[in-house]
Amino acid sequence: MDTEKVTKVYSVYSGFYDLLFGKIFHHSRAAAIDLLGLKSGDRVLEVGVGTGLSLPLYPRNCSIIGIDLTGPMLEQGAKKIKKLGLDHVYLQQMDATHMAFRDNLFDAVVAAYVMSTVPRPRAVLAEMIRVCRPGGRIVLLNHFCNGNRLVSRVEKTISPLCTWIGFRSDLSLESLLDETCLDIEQNLKVNPFNYWHIVQCVNRKPTNGASNQEWTALNSH
Repeated sequence: MDTEKVTKVYSVYSGFYDLLFGKIFHHSRAAAIDLLGLKSGDRVLEVGVGTGLSLPLYPRNCSIIGIDLTGPMLEQGAKKIKKLGLDHVYLQQMDATHMAFRDNLFDAVVAAYVMSTVPRPRAVLAEMIRVCRPGGRIVLLNHFCNGNRLVSRVEKTISPLCTWIGFRSDLSLESLLDETCLDIEQNLKVNPFNYWHIVQCVNRKPTNGASNQEWTALNSH
């Protein structure tokens, strides 16, 4: 699964993505955002924001940036922002493996249904860690392969089919987080069928945070 293929697949999905994945995943999106533990004035990055299904769920007293690689998905998100008057939300087209943000800029970073759709999930996670401040929260909402040997075998078997439709079924949470500075606080199973996990982490890297001036400059263009 390469970046070009992912972009093509989700460009096709953009017109009916909300119909397929809106209502069924609403509860888990809301739960993931709740686990960010947001406070007034927090700066939040959503990686793989897609059509912006989660955008109305964020507190309006926080500043939100959503990034996605697929232009047609972002166009749908921009329509939501305009329709709902979400003036605290900004969207940018960006490759999550090479984010155009300074280190430590965000108080919280979330990726919902993203890690199984990107060719290099560890590279994406490394960038999430880089742009999140020390002590900030990183939340992953994703399917991770089952520890049950039989289920894992099935997941690996169907992985080529899943890849064809823009999703991988054999991603391991352990391999994703291995040798990172993330401490898991919670790992919750969520609907549908408890097949997905919300993994709430704290970023334990030892560096300084970004200034308010940097945030203002980022959103001035």
